[in-house]
Amino acid sequence: MLKLFTIMPISMKSLVINILSCLMVLGMMDSQLMAQELSQTVRGRVVDASSQLGLKGARVQISYSDTAVSATTDARGAFRLEGIPVGRHTLIVSLDGYDLYFIPDLEVRAGKESVLEIGLHQRLYDLGEVLITAGNSRQLNGISTRTFTVEETQRFAATYYDPARLMTSNAGVTTANDQANHIVVRGNSPNGILWRMEGVDIVNPNHLTNAGTFSDRVSHSGGGTIILSTQLLDNSSFMTGAFAPQYGNALSGVFDIHLRRGNNEQYEFTGQAGLIGIDLAAEGPISKPGGASFLANYRYSTVGLLSLMGVPLGDEEITYQDFAFNLHLPTARAGTFTLFGMGGLSSNVFAAERDSSMWKFQKDRFDINFSSDMGAVGATHSLPLGNKGLWKTVVAASAIKSERTADLLDDSYQPHQAEEDILEQSKISATTSLRYKFGQRASMRAGLFFNQLGYRLRSAAFDTGPSAEEQLIASAQGNTFLLQPYFNFSFYLSQRLKANAGLHGMYLGLNKASAVEPRASLVYEFGPGKSLSLAYGLHSQLQLLGTYFAAITQADGSILFPNRELDFTKAHHLVLSYHQLVGENLHLKVEPYYQQLFQVPVSTNPNSSFSVLNLLEGYVTEALVNEGKGRNYGLEFTLEKVLSDDYYYLISGSLYDSKYTAADGIERNTRFNGNYQFSLTGGKEIHRITRKNKNKTIGINLRFLYQGGFRDTPIDAAASAREQRTVYVDEQAFSLRLQDYYRLDLRLTFKRDKARFTRVFSFDIQNVTNRQNIAFQYYDFLKQQVVTKYQLGIIPLLSYRLEF
Repeated sequence: MLKLFTIMPISMKSLVINILSCLMVLGMMDSQLMAQELSQTVRGRVVDASSQLGLKGARVQISYSDTAVSATTDARGAFRLEGIPVGRHTLIVSLDGYDLYFIPDLEVRAGKESVLEIGLHQRLYDLGEVLITAGNSRQLNGISTRTFTVEETQRFAATYYDPARLMTSNAGVTTANDQANHIVVRGNSPNGILWRMEGVDIVNPNHLTNAGTFSDRVSHSGGGTIILSTQLLDNSSFMTGAFAPQYGNALSGVFDIHLRRGNNEQYEFTGQAGLIGIDLAAEGPISKPGGASFLANYRYSTVGLLSLMGVPLGDEEITYQDFAFNLHLPTARAGTFTLFGMGGLSSNVFAAERDSSMWKFQKDRFDINFSSDMGAVGATHSLPLGNKGLWKTVVAASAIKSERTADLLDDSYQPHQAEEDILEQSKISATTSLRYKFGQRASMRAGLFFNQLGYRLRSAAFDTGPSAEEQLIASAQGNTFLLQPYFNFSFYLSQRLKANAGLHGMYLGLNKASAVEPRASLVYEFGPGKSLSLAYGLHSQLQLLGTYFAAITQADGSILFPNRELDFTKAHHLVLSYHQLVGENLHLKVEPYYQQLFQVPVSTNPNSSFSVLNLLEGYVTEALVNEGKGRNYGLEFTLEKVLSDDYYYLISGSLYDSKYTAADGIERNTRFNGNYQFSLTGGKEIHRITRKNKNKTIGINLRFLYQGGFRDTPIDAAASAREQRTVYVDEQAFSLRLQDYYRLDLRLTFKRDKARFTRVFSFDIQNVTNRQNIAFQYYDFLKQQVVTKYQLGIIPLLSYRLEF
């Protein structure tokens, strides 16, 4: 604890002490409140899922015990149910001409109102019967789509409240390394992920973007944890293939993150403190008559506490903090405005011991400093167009700056610069879209994305001898733009068959690369809760900045940048999806898929096995051409029982194969080809109401992850010893298979509801069995041998949460 407070600024010490003191005082108030019936308000809006316009006359019913209460929405689609007992209840929303909306596990807490935004899907009649889908908040019937809730992120074991880590419970999704939230989707590199927030593309929204990488350099799609607390998250989506036309510049997955609106009627607060930090949130009305509200959150990490407990985190000093907000500003005639933003600061510092007898690995001779700062701010405007259309515009600016230096200590402990990396990226993004319903059978969606892309990058290695000669790896500074128009038309061919057809376009100003991408899908519903879907999409993605601006030094000392003219990497993606509602709360989903990648950058050397499909971080050091290929195919299975009757489970698995072909013409396993994946997630809640009318709930949650080992390339020990760096046997690329990965996680919670507030104690253990999963191998010049590095062992996390 003393070490933790030593590295904090004085003002931060005071802040943490004051916050912890307040939480303790509020906790002691629990025993002083008089017993009274615990209840809360459930309210919100019911809207058309396509136009986002309020629906009048919808019936909202909540059932608990042998009681059912209901309300009817007004002209705005608003409803209100007061005096709902604390606990989990069933909510059903019905309206003629629309699917039923069903939430079997709506949680009502004493400390916060439940404010819902419910979207209903219009439906054709079939012989007088409304076809009912699995209309809960986690529906599985989207093609290669998973909708996740804030409640799931807070309930599943060992997610660190991070949606990316949550996704590893789903079919076809595997973790790249426990130290980071990089995820591998269907054998694709994590670099194929797109992050979108409030409908607009943003830069990598993660802290510690070098976490979990082989070279300790910046990654572009993940990091230690997301720069956004679950306090701000609304229900969001993750897509793994055959994306709809409004999504582009992604090959493997899309995170479509939405922010929650603050309570517009009363002020509410949340405080959480634990071994990984503090998390504070406040929300409430700005103008009660107008319905305006705010929601703000601040987090500060205290990861140093884990190190003091003996948890091995690499002997690094790790800190991060972030702030985020969302303002909701409705108007009477001009539509609805929102203003949102987020910002995060993170760093990890490794200081070498000034005692060579303590050096065990080559890293121990280095002083390494890494920092990453990220920020985004934006505004949205939504304007209804009569009762059939919605026009929405979003403008945002986001940027990230990462810096890393590594200094090697000589025998007299004097540092000499060995590596330097600087990466700055910015996006000024704007999008405008129109949704319009032509009637019950047809609707359209069209829009345009414009991204102004700024960049400054530099990567260099230095001779640590007297010459300190520099070897430039990559260098660039400038800006360009990416233009993405799209169009989608949805229509019913019959009462059971729905079709979607559209186009997505891409144009890159840097080198005038362009693409026109057709997208189409068919959904056939052949019975209540049963559907068969087929989707196709052509998808394209930019190369990483470090690929476009690789610097090649010539014999005469001149520097070439041979990769600026690279085209997009492209892929055909075909998915067949079968979904069935097996029981009232049990869903089955089976998806076979095939993905054919082409125009993949590979080396100009005809004997090289290099392909960008195997990259996670770092920079390219050779000239490339768009002549490589890849293919991924597999079968995914999901069986989910949503939380009802106080228990839930999610069983998922995948059999897949991921191959690539480089310039040498040989088809090989990709780096991320594990061939199989299985996960089992589940939990049970135990409720008790005491004589003093205190609601107590114990939660037991487990998660088991098992995945085939990723691939690695043999190391040439003799060549590595000569060059004092890791040298691979290129012609045997990814011929080695690492041992299979598995991990068991546990989450225990104790929740207590009292009048006016809720408190939750939670205890997570990641990797309960302390399984030593291999991360990678490298040649260590200090030990003069090949060394195996392992992922994280057992990680305990304790936290206390208070809502009032």
